[in-house]
Amino acid sequence: MAHSFRPIATFLAGSVALVAVACNRGPADEALAAAEQALQAAPEVERYVPEEFAAASAILREARESYAAGRYTDALRAAQALPDRIAAAAAAAAKRKEQSAAAWSVLSADLEPRLDALAERLTLLSSGGAISSERLAAAQAELATLSQTWADAIAAQEHGDVPQAVAAAQDVKAKADSLAARLGVKPAPAAAPSAPQ
Repeated sequence: MAHSFRPIATFLAGSVALVAVACNRGPADEALAAAEQALQAAPEVERYVPEEFAAASAILREARESYAAGRYTDALRAAQALPDRIAAAAAAAAKRKEQSAAAWSVLSADLEPRLDALAERLTLLSSGGAISSERLAAAQAELATLSQTWADAIAAQEHGDVPQAVAAAQDVKAKADSLAARLGVKPAPAAAPSAPQ
């Protein structure tokens, strides 16, 4: 008699498992929607903490794949953890945005007079014959490149891409310092950050 119940027990166990999986379809669907909305509501995560944006996007993509394959429980578990992770990433992005704005304020105050000083030095050298024409031409070309990179940095900042602008400005500063040392231009004193508005 006991043997006759085994197929029934196996069938019932399988049915319960299938029901449990099916029951998670709705919650998984809701969790995926919530995760997608959280990611869309935090656009600055991609710009300021791209590594976290990539990680969250990968988890969300895998959760969607699990859902499409009928693994609703796996999709639910993955998606449920995402809103909190995205909220933490948004907080980190806000902090990094503030730091980037402060760095840009210092760099933008420093680079204009630095590049102007280099241009004045080259004008003086060109009229006095203190360096060879080859060295002068090379220095002028280098300054032109730095000026263009600085203009690109300003454009990036005006379009809201402050991290890219700061990175470009830091590159300009390092190369301008190197050129100044070769041309005998004394470094300008560090600029103080602008007072908050």
